[in-house]
Amino acid sequence: VPFILDHGQIVGRLVYEHMLKRPQALYGTDLGSNYQAQGLKLSKHFRAAR
Repeated sequence: VPFILDHGQIVGRLVYEHMLKRPQALYGTDLGSNYQAQGLKLSKHFRAAR
C-alpha cells in the first residue's frame, strides 16, 4: 500500500550494542563478503529510471 512520508516522520532507528569481545574476523573482502564494494543499487521496491 503506497503511503506518504511527512516532514520529520521517523522511518527507522539504529541501536548500537557493545560487543562482549573483539570479533575473530572483520567483515570485508578477506571473508568473501557479498556486499563489499558493490556500489549503489536501488532496493527491489524501486525501478531504475528509463
